[in-house]
Amino acid sequence: MKNTTDLLKRLPRNLLIGATRFSREHPDRSAMPTETSLVGQALGVRRMNDQCVELEPYGNLVRNVYASGIGISMVMATGISIAGLSIVSEPMSWRLVLYPLVASAVAVAIAVLMYLCTRNLFGRFRGGFIRINRRTRKLYFVTPRDEHLMSLDWDDLEAMAGYIPIVSQAGYTSRHPLYLIGVDWDQTPPKEICVSCGNLGWRDNGESARQLWDYLQIFMAEGPEALPKPPPVPPRLSRGQTFLRVYRDWAAKFRRDLSTPKGKRWSPLLVPAKLLWLVCMTFPDSLAEVIEYDVPYTAFPEEIDELCGFVEKRTPVMRLNGERLDQ
Repeated sequence: MKNTTDLLKRLPRNLLIGATRFSREHPDRSAMPTETSLVGQALGVRRMNDQCVELEPYGNLVRNVYASGIGISMVMATGISIAGLSIVSEPMSWRLVLYPLVASAVAVAIAVLMYLCTRNLFGRFRGGFIRINRRTRKLYFVTPRDEHLMSLDWDDLEAMAGYIPIVSQAGYTSRHPLYLIGVDWDQTPPKEICVSCGNLGWRDNGESARQLWDYLQIFMAEGPEALPKPPPVPPRLSRGQTFLRVYRDWAAKFRRDLSTPKGKRWSPLLVPAKLLWLVCMTFPDSLAEVIEYDVPYTAFPEEIDELCGFVEKRTPVMRLNGERLDQ
């Protein structure tokens, strides 16, 4: 099949502008995060076992940003409206109150529209996950839009730190996720694919991408025993519990930070900063969790689940005299 390289559909070259290519030699163990939470948050490692590691794609992060953007627009619109009304010197009238309310509604409507446009890019799914199997030496990914299973050869993958400039009203920033580039030979004609991983990659000049690439190389060479593990995947909760979970995490971290000597010393600044974070970040994240609650992820075929060892095990049920006995 690889005689068809002349027909290979290449990636657009502008996708790789500013990208930094990585080699496969000498992974750096010292720069790798050791905390369980950072393995999940900074590197985007979702779960792993003896034969497979599962990663968050960058597209999942983008979708979450647009979902939380609805809450952010609500917070900003409310803050601007209150600030504007507080500096009005003339007597209050229904028009003065109506203008900021209308402007706030428009800002929220634009955020909702942007989220819906992003959702259309992913079809009826909120995204999928990337699996890399050390026994088959394959990367597996199901595209959310057409549910096509891609299978890329690990040994042929090129790794790069991508460069994604982001310009917004808040200013300029950039993201540098890990790009894994390979060829999907099952398509006709064969197609070069860029799988973008969901490592943090925010203004770090590709450092988290390099750490994730080193993490994957060590996993493929030595297995999970040589690596820090990601946190366990939380169980699916009710909608209300899902909404409150983010607040509970915020409160738990607040208590931990405030209990340290450094936290107590800086408490006059730490407490207002934490409260600001609660309003500006925690609320939008919790709202995004509720908005996305019923939107499913793409599922891998059963044979890939079995191959990767991520089959959900059911508790065997025995019956005695017509009664269930859960073992």
